[in-house]
Amino acid sequence: MIDSAELSPPRTKVFVAAAVVPVICLGLVATALLVVLLGPLGLVPGFLGTGIACFFRAKSFGTGIEAEVLGSLGAVPAEGDAHARLLNLAEGLSGTCGVPIPGLFVMEDPAANMMVIGSTPELSTIVVTSGLLDALDRIQLEGVVGRAFAQIRQGDLPAATLAVRAAKSPLVRSLAGSGVNALASPERDILLDRAGVGLTRYPPGLLAALVECERVGTRLAEPDPATAHLWMADPGPTGAHEGERAAFDLRLEGLRLL
Repeated sequence: MIDSAELSPPRTKVFVAAAVVPVICLGLVATALLVVLLGPLGLVPGFLGTGIACFFRAKSFGTGIEAEVLGSLGAVPAEGDAHARLLNLAEGLSGTCGVPIPGLFVMEDPAANMMVIGSTPELSTIVVTSGLLDALDRIQLEGVVGRAFAQIRQGDLPAATLAVRAAKSPLVRSLAGSGVNALASPERDILLDRAGVGLTRYPPGLLAALVECERVGTRLAEPDPATAHLWMADPGPTGAHEGERAAFDLRLEGLRLL
C-alpha cells in the first residue's frame, strides 16, 4: 500500500494564503490613504478593516466549490437499478477502506473518465461519465472506483478542491503555483494508480480499465481547465497539458510491474 507521505499533497493553507494576499495589499493601500487623511488614527480602522476582510476572504474562498462544479457538469445523483454496479461497488469499498460512502454522480458524456472532489473525506463526491459506465465491466469499474477511494483517503482532496478556485484567478494561481502544479503531475497519476490497486488488491482491474479509457477517449465535450487535475485522466485535448499528466503507456507500465 502506498504511503500517503509519498504524495506530499499541498496544504489547503497554501491556497487560502494566496487568496488572502491580494486583500492584504488592498488593505495596506487603504490604510495608507486613511493615515494621510486622519493621521496616525487612520491605522486603527485601516488594520482592523484589513483583518476583517482577510478573515471573510479566507472563510469564503472554499465555499460552494463542489456545488459550482457539479452544476457546471450537469451531473445527476446515481440511483436505482440504472447505476446499481456503481452504488454496490462504492458501498463495498467504503467498508473495506473505512471511508464514508461519498456522493455518487453521473455525468452524460461519451468520454470515459472520473472526477473526485470534496472539502473533506466525509464530504466528498465521485463523478463518473456515462461513457465510463458503458465502457467498463464490473471488475474494471471496481479498479476505477478503488482509485477514487484511495484519492479520498490520501488526504489531498481539500487542497485539490481549493485549487479549482485558485486556478480561476490568475493572481491567486501565480501565488500558489507550486501547489496547483503538484496536483496535476505525472508522478501523482502513477502514485494514485498504485494507491487504488492497493485497496482492490487486483492491479489487472485498473490496468484493463485504463486501456478501455484510452480506447474510448477521456476528452470531455466541454472540458474546464480549472478542474482538469480532479479527473482520473486529462479531460482536455491530447497534449493540452503536456508535462502535467502521465501518459497512458507510462501508467499502464507502472501497473504491470506491481
